[in-house]
Amino acid sequence: MKAAIKYLIIFLLINIFVGLVTLLLGYLVCAIIGHPFPGLEEMLAHPWYTAVSLLLCDLVVLLVFWMRKYTNFRFNFGYTYGENFSAKKLYLWAAVAAVGLLIFDIMAGFYLPIPEDPEIMETLGQMMTNPIGLLSICLVGPLAEEVILRGAVERRLLQKHWNPWFAIVISALLFAVIHLNWAQGFTATVIGIFMGWVYYRTRSIWPTVLIHVVNNTAACLVALSAPDAMYDENFTLPLTIGIPLTVVSIIILALAAKKIGWLTKDRTPIPAPVTEVLPPPLPVEAMENVQPVPDIINEAPAEE
Repeated sequence: MKAAIKYLIIFLLINIFVGLVTLLLGYLVCAIIGHPFPGLEEMLAHPWYTAVSLLLCDLVVLLVFWMRKYTNFRFNFGYTYGENFSAKKLYLWAAVAAVGLLIFDIMAGFYLPIPEDPEIMETLGQMMTNPIGLLSICLVGPLAEEVILRGAVERRLLQKHWNPWFAIVISALLFAVIHLNWAQGFTATVIGIFMGWVYYRTRSIWPTVLIHVVNNTAACLVALSAPDAMYDENFTLPLTIGIPLTVVSIIILALAAKKIGWLTKDRTPIPAPVTEVLPPPLPVEAMENVQPVPDIINEAPAEE
């Protein structure tokens, strides 16, 4: 648990450091181009500052966690799989699960009683129209979050033999917290639990990265294609449409979970390498009393 807390502290410090560096770079750019210096609040609320700072933060997180080996970037960690396993089918069902999670997320956004924060929604809308913001939301951000939450935090908890569901739920709750949006808290927790379970079954961040990337990218496409429906607080999807779509999302998730579970059912832990244990060396005093052994084999016979 201490290591998991350490990873979160590192993530927080990187956010603070990168935020300050981006702020200084913003003022430096204003000085170079001769633009009047904006106030601090105006600078922090600028869409370009938000997009650049998030992208840089995610890139620094990936670099630090890769160099310090906090996350294993290989396909699996400590397991082999049986004849049922197929990487192509695993990724296929991960993508299918992402579609089910997206439908569930959208339906929950319409019917949950927690209203969306207008400032957060405005910031998201601005980032979706910004190429750097889109890159952060759809690709780099999901990768960085999976590296931290599943590849570092959950992996460490599983290594310490915590209950798997405890590790899954903890990583899911942290996934909800770092989004800083109470309206998305419930759906982020549900999505985080599903991705945490996929990581537990595969011991790989790449299926969860795929789920995260597909989910975020599809959500951006939906939001950009129907902005009035996504951001209009007065718009309500009829229950005659919402209920069947919710049922469809649950069926999709259940089917994807069943298939992923079947593909990874024959998991076998890779045994740790066995090293030969040598006896401890004799103390110096004992070595002084050891008589040399004569070389009987190579010793020439004595002449008569």
